Amino acid sequence: MKKILFLAAFAFASITGFSQSLQKGNLIGLHTTTVKLNGKTTMKQYVDFVTNKWAPAMSSAVNADVHVLKYLRGDGADKISFIFVFKTEADRNKFYNPDGTSSALGKASNAKMKGVSDELTKLGTMSGGFTDWLVQ
Repeated sequence: MKKILFLAAFAFASITGFSQSLQKGNLIGLHTTTVKLNGKTTMKQYVDFVTNKWAPAMSSAVNADVHVLKYLRGDGADKISFIFVFKTEADRNKFYNPDGTSSALGKASNAKMKGVSDELTKLGTMSGGFTDWLVQ
């Protein structure tokens, strides 16, 4: 529970640091992944690519603000986290069917991301999970 609260507090601090404010009804997706680097890629190179290419492309593809969190301490330096900020839960739900599979819009956004995602895969892969939070 402490870990979740810390991550939520860190997420809020990170978001407000970008001159954004959270509104009732916003949906915040907190994603934490473990990175497995390929070849001679460094974590710095990977994070730079995610920050400068992947996150902006993803923001555009899903019409949400996507921020990369920098690892400071805790559970392994091979982790990277993201905050997705959607205006509403309904905005996020446009990308998914009720059973959790990608909707037509979700598939279209994945297609928009293909080139950037393919570049990222050459540097390394991510695996992990997420928790979505609705601002009350």
